[in-house]
Amino acid sequence: MIMRTIEFLFDFASPNCYVALAKIDELLRKNTKLEVAYLPVLLGGLFKLTSDAPIPTGSHEFNYMENNLRRLSKKLDVDFRFSRSRFPVNSLKAMRGYYLAQTSEKGAQYLHSIFRACWGNDLDISDLLILQKEIRAMGLDAQEFAEFIEKEETKQQLKEDTQRAFDRGVFGTPTFFFDGQMYWGSPEILWYLENEVLT
Repeated sequence: MIMRTIEFLFDFASPNCYVALAKIDELLRKNTKLEVAYLPVLLGGLFKLTSDAPIPTGSHEFNYMENNLRRLSKKLDVDFRFSRSRFPVNSLKAMRGYYLAQTSEKGAQYLHSIFRACWGNDLDISDLLILQKEIRAMGLDAQEFAEFIEKEETKQQLKEDTQRAFDRGVFGTPTFFFDGQMYWGSPEILWYLENEVLT
């Protein structure tokens, strides 16, 4: 069976990525010939490269995004809690930690756990203790996690992945690559892919 791969460039700081992940999970359940490659991109670093910034809290764009994500999360039957007080989310530690989970072949599990903690359970993923609790629940070592995310090679890997994404034309998340084409924006783009490209 020939598999087709969709690349999902993500940052835990993005609520759009959280809802998009739920739609990707649905697509994977429906299409056994589809697989996903999860690629970390630090939005803060990307914004520096693109001279951009997070959506201002309380702006028309921000309010639309929040309302839209509530609609989509309801349709996908996933819990969604949006804490304005912590937006924009500091995801640096969580993003670095993804590499440790990945080397333990638990990257997808970590991805789902941290997204759910942040946007489903409204937990502060900038807090090392909260991240370590998620790590322990996965059967990984919490102390190793704390040390791993402070290693220079870990920091460099995230910088390089972010630079690589920028070099491909990426300017935000979620971004998807499929059959050589780039798709960006709110999770609705995945419904387009499902109906127009994946059929």
